[in-house]
Amino acid sequence: MQFEVRIFTNRMIVRNVATGQSIARAATRPFSSARLLIGDLDAAEQLLGEIIKEMAGWRRFLQPAGSISFIAMEQCAGGLCPVEAQLLCDLAVRVGVNKADISSVA
Repeated sequence: MQFEVRIFTNRMIVRNVATGQSIARAATRPFSSARLLIGDLDAAEQLLGEIIKEMAGWRRFLQPAGSISFIAMEQCAGGLCPVEAQLLCDLAVRVGVNKADISSVA
């Protein structure tokens, strides 16, 4: 499966590229900080994992790992720094995806 994840401050919109299904959700446990879009990796993983599990047809252990495209929508003036990009790569691995593309709106 291929997912597109638009990341806002403490909010994500996840879209299954193949089906077009989209789920938007605000974090119950904040993952952003005043300086970083992803300031708490565990909280971001929890939110993203919950959303992906709700996607129609998602079965982590019955399907090959897919790909994910992260698009930072806020707190990205001048682009993402290498540390932020690494956090997003780590987030992809934590939710069971083997390929991550990272971009920002800046």
